[in-house]
Amino acid sequence: MSWAETIPFILAAAVFLVLPGGLAAVGLGLRGLMAVAAAPPITVTIAAVLAVALPFLGIAWSSVAILLGGVVLGLALAGVRWASRDSTLASQLAPRLRFARESGWLAASFVVGASLILVQLAIAFGTPASFSQTFDNVFHLNGVRYILETGSASSLTMSSMASGGAAPYFYPAAWHGLAAALIQLTGVALPVGVNLLNMAVAAVMWPLGCMMLTRIVAGNRPVAVASAAVLSGVFSAFPLMLLDFGVLYPNFLSVSMLPASLGAVAVFFGLGRELPVSPWARFGLPLVLIPGVALAHPNGFMSLLVLSVPVVAQSYWQRYVGRHRTRGRALATVGLVGFAGLLIVLWKFIRPPQDAAFWGPMQSALGAAFEVVANSAMNRPVAPAVSILMLVGLALSVRRQRNFWLLACFGITAILFVIVSGTPISDFRSRVTGVWYNDSYRLAALLPLTAVPFAALGVDAIAARLRSFLYGARTSATARGRSGRLTGVRAVMLACGAVLVAAAAVASQLPSTAAAVRSARVNYQETPDSPLVSTDEQAVIDQLPELVPQGSVIAVNPWTGAALAYALADRDTTAKHVLTANSKDVELLNARLRDAGTDPSICEAILRTGVHYVLDFGTKEVHGGNHAFPGLADLDASTSVQPVFRQGNASLYKVTACGGS
Repeated sequence: MSWAETIPFILAAAVFLVLPGGLAAVGLGLRGLMAVAAAPPITVTIAAVLAVALPFLGIAWSSVAILLGGVVLGLALAGVRWASRDSTLASQLAPRLRFARESGWLAASFVVGASLILVQLAIAFGTPASFSQTFDNVFHLNGVRYILETGSASSLTMSSMASGGAAPYFYPAAWHGLAAALIQLTGVALPVGVNLLNMAVAAVMWPLGCMMLTRIVAGNRPVAVASAAVLSGVFSAFPLMLLDFGVLYPNFLSVSMLPASLGAVAVFFGLGRELPVSPWARFGLPLVLIPGVALAHPNGFMSLLVLSVPVVAQSYWQRYVGRHRTRGRALATVGLVGFAGLLIVLWKFIRPPQDAAFWGPMQSALGAAFEVVANSAMNRPVAPAVSILMLVGLALSVRRQRNFWLLACFGITAILFVIVSGTPISDFRSRVTGVWYNDSYRLAALLPLTAVPFAALGVDAIAARLRSFLYGARTSATARGRSGRLTGVRAVMLACGAVLVAAAAVASQLPSTAAAVRSARVNYQETPDSPLVSTDEQAVIDQLPELVPQGSVIAVNPWTGAALAYALADRDTTAKHVLTANSKDVELLNARLRDAGTDPSICEAILRTGVHYVLDFGTKEVHGGNHAFPGLADLDASTSVQPVFRQGNASLYKVTACGGS
């Protein structure tokens, strides 16, 4: 399949993300940019919550369930608003389409930003069927297959795939459920479906969210909002970084939801500028966004929580301190203290185990601070144009005493990145950044969240100066009676100037974005020496549907990539995650399967597990380690198995001992 052939499927993925949540957004009373931008994150919430609920109802997971969930939620919200006699309901049940000039510019800017992201991802992925050759992808791809096989995408039970028969634990499965539903909807191969979903999230959800957040911060400033759409596609730290490192698909989804979610929190607390929304939309939107953020990944939820602190603080100050209001102050103070207590409790408990947060610093504190200012996190090339625009937006906000809450959010993400990337391992560092696994990449991905709107404010300020220059002297033209013609000329000059500035800004980002693309492309290339699945190993996996009957189980060493036979060939394997917890029978086979012909206890384990085949991908492991699986090694010298297919150093064997043939 070529990239041109995927265009209808990419559009289908975009509709899949927007439609269910869009129905709910309309039911909530949102319209225009707010409705469109909130739609994809609401879809995530619908999908994630349904995924948990449907198994209790005995209903299988499907894309139809998500669409019906959007219909039901939209109707329920509209019904509640009707019952409450919302004054805005009449006009919203029969909305009038207004094709304002600004709407056209916003749509065009969104297309530009989305296109920039799609081109970067297409180059990074290489082909539509390529997949990330990284450690975590074994779990992610197999998790999608597990949902397709079991019909359950619940975050409460998906860990059963790798629990070795033990009780399941919570694992954020929203991304996996969406990928499985999209594959069901489009019928594409699993790796293609994964790439389609990631492209839709990166090119639709992220730019729209940045536009919404900028609209809330800047007010009715079309230039700023349109600029945010384009700028969202030229940062190296996101969205591409989390599709490169890890690979961190759930984290990527949750961060993509943050711009719209943070904007919704700001609106909830009354900090949106020139933004007329109904009370239902104002107070209801966070409630339909936050569950999705949490079920996408707890990192995203905790990021939203800590970034909400300045929002809550500024709202409280403006209402009860700056204006010296006493009515409701006591209740608000109790709420403020309660919020602080909740944050402290969650900060203590919603974090990974200490042995999983092992990442050390990457550089000095001064180097990390420079990367924040230069938008070059994780040793990417300096991004000069975006950085200058961001600094202009920051300076103007400070000078005009506006957007204090977003300034504080910028400071929080910057400080967190400097601590995690530039300070030595310590208890203090773990207490502060352990929520994000003490991982510089995860916190680097948060930097564009506030950098985009500030850079957009910088563009708007420069455009205002240019507009003032071009339209500043019209007196003489008016006296000559030619103001209309000259105004038109100046408008053209303004448009051309804006286009040139935008083109120059995007062009100056090429070294930074190109470096990010090159870094990711290495991880998506399938070569004879790929770290996870080589070309020879892929050739063997491609033959499995013909050589291995459905229902047979294949014994694998997951460290070598052989566990991906489950995701890529739809054949069951003894391990579906590199760090899987094995049952006693599987542990026995891993240690002694090659001796099955001489030990009846091994045959009993083979019978109980249903293992009939073995995949031997040699000893090369994804992280260059050496984990012994002696029962699955040196099989050519074993009388318990027989070779079935071989390509280079990759081999498929059939178990012939224990009555097998």
